[in-house]
Amino acid sequence: MEYDELLQTGMFLVAVITVVYTQYKDRRQNKILMFSEYTRRYQEILINMPESIFDGTGSMDAKAKTYMRLYFDLCSEEYHLWKKGIIPDKVWKMWKEGMKITTDRPVYKVAWEELKDEYNKGFRRYFNNKVINKQGGKL
Repeated sequence: MEYDELLQTGMFLVAVITVVYTQYKDRRQNKILMFSEYTRRYQEILINMPESIFDGTGSMDAKAKTYMRLYFDLCSEEYHLWKKGIIPDKVWKMWKEGMKITTDRPVYKVAWEELKDEYNKGFRRYFNNKVINKQGGKL
């Protein structure tokens, strides 16, 4: 009987370890897929943004406004995932620095002023103070 119990215990432990390891791999894979999806969406926005926006000569026409809205939507989603602890601080820091660089262009600041009321107060406050670096929500 002792051998059978030991064998059953060993098999149970192997099963538990397998389940835990599989969950770990699945979580890691899901994080990689999420990061890849957000990167893909960011690249799609950049590819479709009018080139004049990047060289600083463009004004905000309807197409640019559409893609800026998509960009701010993406930033908002990333922010909320970070606040929920789904996005690690290290990744968020990298994304936030990218947001700062992108929104440093004047046309993005103009777009943000026009579109900011579409976003919730928490994101607006964070985006104003930590990304755009303006105090009190003013440009």
